[in-house]
Amino acid sequence: MPNDQSGGVPAADRTLTVLETLAANPQGVSTAELLEMVGGSRSGLYSLVNTLKARGYVVTDAGRHRLGPALWSLLPERPQDLETLLTAFSEELEAVEESVALTWPRPGGTVVVAERQPDRPVRAVYRQGVVRSSRSPDARVIAAGGPGNDPELALIRRQSAASATNDELHEVAVPICADGVRPIAALLAGIPTSRADEETVAGFDRYLRGLAARLSYRLGAPAYQPYGWAPADPVGPIRDLMRNEIDDFMAGLWGAQLACIRSDGTPHVVPLWYEWDGEAMWLAASPGASWRSYLVENPKVSVTLDEPWPPLRRVFLTGVATEVEPEEVPGGLEGLRQRLAVRYLGQGAERQPELSVVDGWAAVRIDPERIHGRKGLRTLNREAS
Repeated sequence: MPNDQSGGVPAADRTLTVLETLAANPQGVSTAELLEMVGGSRSGLYSLVNTLKARGYVVTDAGRHRLGPALWSLLPERPQDLETLLTAFSEELEAVEESVALTWPRPGGTVVVAERQPDRPVRAVYRQGVVRSSRSPDARVIAAGGPGNDPELALIRRQSAASATNDELHEVAVPICADGVRPIAALLAGIPTSRADEETVAGFDRYLRGLAARLSYRLGAPAYQPYGWAPADPVGPIRDLMRNEIDDFMAGLWGAQLACIRSDGTPHVVPLWYEWDGEAMWLAASPGASWRSYLVENPKVSVTLDEPWPPLRRVFLTGVATEVEPEEVPGGLEGLRQRLAVRYLGQGAERQPELSVVDGWAAVRIDPERIHGRKGLRTLNREAS
């Protein structure tokens, strides 16, 4: 029961009491249990919990309330990274084969701030707000970024991952690094031991590392080399990408390197945001962009997209660039600018006032004449591309 403190605000006191109660019960509490612990009226508690849920400070699963991810964004260390991570996690994981969770460090361990579960009857369950111990794999991969010569942490640094297995579950965790080296969060996956054969575990480990690399890239990492070590898995021999693999790759958040020709015949290369609709690439040209004028004189262009970490995929596109009238752009020119902002900066970026400005801007569509992709490294001394 909250204390009656003179001069206090009862509503604020009750709100804090609810949050403190949930923090003390990471396994979650039912509404009836919460009412007994907090006191007051049932209708008032319902309204309070619903308000906290709407703001993301409380989540409810199977009738039990837990702390939500919004609470962890109030932490003093890198709250902007957590907000970006939550957005990126939801966008990158539409469907998963096994349960995957995003965990954030806290004193004594980590806390689950987001999760995605497969549509399978037997699966690991990770719930938002649940606190995990300092011995959990996700906490260990984060701890490995700190000082110390503990042999276990040294092994984690060499492998860029941590794992644990019991009779029911195999867990693996990999670090997320905003600078590409030092962990600030972790990805955690759980595979029931009945499915955790060597091939499945190895495949999911590769998937998790790739996902961690993409999330780190979303935070601004120039490359993904946790703890300064190169990834443990071999890259593999080079091979061509199938068309569906090219489409999947181009749906990722890579920067496009557009190459065109200046008036004097010298090459001009510029990094740009892009949108791929499965048939053409869309760009937005800002007022005064020099490459826009070059395309008027010579519409022939080349575009390169590359992944700076294993499995080292890249796509090469050559085609013709055309400036498109605003009314012919899907969703309009303003819509294209807003979609690009959401794609690269996350949800909410489209509300920035400057993105509604279209004066002087132009939409450019690149129709491919040739497009191909590759993955891996050639085993010979040279690679022609």
